[in-house]
Amino acid sequence: MKIILYPCIITLFTTIVFCNSMMDSTINSKQNVENIIDDVTFQKKSLLILPAKKDKYQELSKKVLSIISEEATAVGRFEIIDRGIINRILEEQKFQLSGMVSENEVIKIGELASAQQAIILDVINFGQKGVPKPKKNNENENNENDETLFSWAVKTVVKESIKNKRKKNNKENRLALENNIHTEFRATVKIVNIETGISNHSFNLNANYTGGNRDASLGKVLTQLSKDIKLKLKEIYMITSEVIEVEGSYISMFSGENLGLRKGGMFELASKNRIKTYKGKTIELPGNSSGLVKITYVGDEASKAKIVRKWAKIKEGQKAYELNSEPTTTDFNITYSQNSRYEIAGKLWINYFSDLSASINYHLGSIKDSRNNMDGYLGLGTDIDYNLFSIFGTSSSVSLTIPALFAWRGDDDGHNVISIFSDPSIDTNLSIQISKDRDIVLSASYVFTSIHGPWQWQKDTGNINDDGKNITETEPAVWNDGINPEFKPVGLYFSITLRKIRF
Repeated sequence: MKIILYPCIITLFTTIVFCNSMMDSTINSKQNVENIIDDVTFQKKSLLILPAKKDKYQELSKKVLSIISEEATAVGRFEIIDRGIINRILEEQKFQLSGMVSENEVIKIGELASAQQAIILDVINFGQKGVPKPKKNNENENNENDETLFSWAVKTVVKESIKNKRKKNNKENRLALENNIHTEFRATVKIVNIETGISNHSFNLNANYTGGNRDASLGKVLTQLSKDIKLKLKEIYMITSEVIEVEGSYISMFSGENLGLRKGGMFELASKNRIKTYKGKTIELPGNSSGLVKITYVGDEASKAKIVRKWAKIKEGQKAYELNSEPTTTDFNITYSQNSRYEIAGKLWINYFSDLSASINYHLGSIKDSRNNMDGYLGLGTDIDYNLFSIFGTSSSVSLTIPALFAWRGDDDGHNVISIFSDPSIDTNLSIQISKDRDIVLSASYVFTSIHGPWQWQKDTGNINDDGKNITETEPAVWNDGINPEFKPVGLYFSITLRKIRF
């Protein structure tokens, strides 16, 4: 009997332990799923869009709310509650509405419609009025000292005729005002959490336009609002995804067209948040940032992205946080050529994390001319840059630099003279990453030609125009030997750049 009982007890004990283990595993699994759902954006937010409290701008509010609805749909992150469902709820609940609802009613309707969030629009100010068009400057009149009795009589007759004509054309003036309407719009938008009734986000809408009739002017204002609304709706619902696969310099992650992601969008990668208990309080600490990726392919529910920058190991399971815009990349460049040229330059890059990018440059420096004089110069320019390769924090590119510069010096008569010149170059660049957001760039530039305009100065004529300013004339520079100093920058130059990336 004991022999039979012992195996039964052992079996029962094993079964209980196994069941408890399975239950714990199931609970942990559920908790893990819940944690993933809490952290990663898997679905669109259901959004209720209704007018705000009753006011005198009802028709305008409907137009703006219609734009909000269209842009929220275009962003791809919101599920707009169908207006027909809302109307049925209003009828069933016997809301006495004239198209406008209070904040409390919006929350109640949102609960009945199973919405997660509600938008409340409040138009603060709207106005339209005709304004006179700016007058064009009249042509210069003859000097009064040269005026004759005949010309005075003619002017007097003409002025009286114009005065009488203006009196008869008041109607035309009013029509002119009606075709140059100034429209001004100001409103606030609140995003309310239906469950808590608390406003999580809010933003202002401001726009104005002058020109056209009332409908045309209002149309321009609504176009401005449309662009503003799209950007702000995206800001309030940024995507959090997760790395599901790493393949060389590419990753795959959750989220795709189902949440409105587009090719070219950028994400910052980071390890999972850490849970820490401090003085009896449990807090969540952010994970460590590891790199930046740029989407190259968008699927239905997943996307592929290229690793464009990294400063730590990128692994499966890391979080991917959407960036609102591409990081801002700027350069500070120093070029030196002994006894020939010195320059400092700054660059603002456009579309930097693409194979083909461009920059807006400023230049300040000095360059030796054919008379062995160092002349100062400043100006603007651009780089067109093509990325050759990028690996292990090092990248190489080739670029075409095109500057437009103004040089200055004194001529042989002591005049301050200026000249325009340009010296385009072909550059090869080697960028070395030294930190999360900084690079050192070494460049070799070959100036293959130069364009140099004449030296000129501005001579004061001694006359004053109608605005009270001196009238000047452009004069050529004076050189005793009759030979203009020229720049001969063709050759090889080396430069070093400190690059800063802000995100």
